[in-house]
Amino acid sequence: MLSKRTRSIIATLIIFVVVLIFATAWLFATNLVTPAYIHHTPEQGLHPRNEPPYEVPRWGSALNNPLQDFGLAYEDVEFPAVDGSTLRGWLIPASNNRSEAVVAVHGGEGDRRSFMRHVPMLYQAGYTVLLFDYREHGISDGDSRGIAFGWRANHDVSSAVAFIKQQRSYSRVAVLGTSMGAVSAIIAGAKTPAIDVVIAENPFATAHDVLGDADFFDKLPLWYRKLVAYFVRVHFDVLDEPNAIDVVNQIAPRPLLLMHGTTDQAVGFWQSEKLFDQAGHPKEIWILEGAEHTALFNKAPEEFQHRVVGFLDRYLRE
Repeated sequence: MLSKRTRSIIATLIIFVVVLIFATAWLFATNLVTPAYIHHTPEQGLHPRNEPPYEVPRWGSALNNPLQDFGLAYEDVEFPAVDGSTLRGWLIPASNNRSEAVVAVHGGEGDRRSFMRHVPMLYQAGYTVLLFDYREHGISDGDSRGIAFGWRANHDVSSAVAFIKQQRSYSRVAVLGTSMGAVSAIIAGAKTPAIDVVIAENPFATAHDVLGDADFFDKLPLWYRKLVAYFVRVHFDVLDEPNAIDVVNQIAPRPLLLMHGTTDQAVGFWQSEKLFDQAGHPKEIWILEGAEHTALFNKAPEEFQHRVVGFLDRYLRE
């Protein structure tokens, strides 16, 4: 039988280990939501994307604005987020009088310009496009909490759709998101009936799943990754927000298109397959061989146009 002193030492060690586990999980969580590449200083304007360390080559040469890069007229717009702060973006109206629009939702490392290279394709197909920065990104407002794995941004997606439908009178709206923006689009699509079509490029099924795809975190056990994800929720006070996998089936009967590349090193393409299996109909999935993260358009622009515009034409046109 262990002595009282031995039992006390063992209890102390257990408490120390538990505290250490929770402390490191909290530290990992806070570092995840405020990574070094996040640049949010709205008073300075959109940061030049061709300057390190913010350079993202896959964005192509569309680094300025729709008029300067493509000769397309646009309007600076702003609208309220759910917390009363201001979201800002560019509205590129179609040349026709049709009532369909596409809201583009960038990823956690981007801003409204993430989808700039897609604008000519959508414009030529007759769709109005809204590019916007969600909170903590670009020149939209933010409270310096960082990025939230889609648990906050999905509300900004819903706010953007409300702006397009209620203030600009577009009757049908699709959301097109990539990476964290794809997760935001899925969650918003599940919760917001006003969203008519959801297109999600390289989304992750759960926060702990995407951590499992990341370097170092893939060596950690699932329970620890779930603990880190839980602390991200605590950080943003979003304990009741679902993962994409929890609600993707609620998008139906509205259509869902999932897209992913097989060489995506940030989010494994198996995550789109997992979401597809859980989703209701109508649904489609496109897995592109050799495409990297957020770069399906770069890899196969003609097929991307065929898939995305074709999907919009089938399901968004009135």
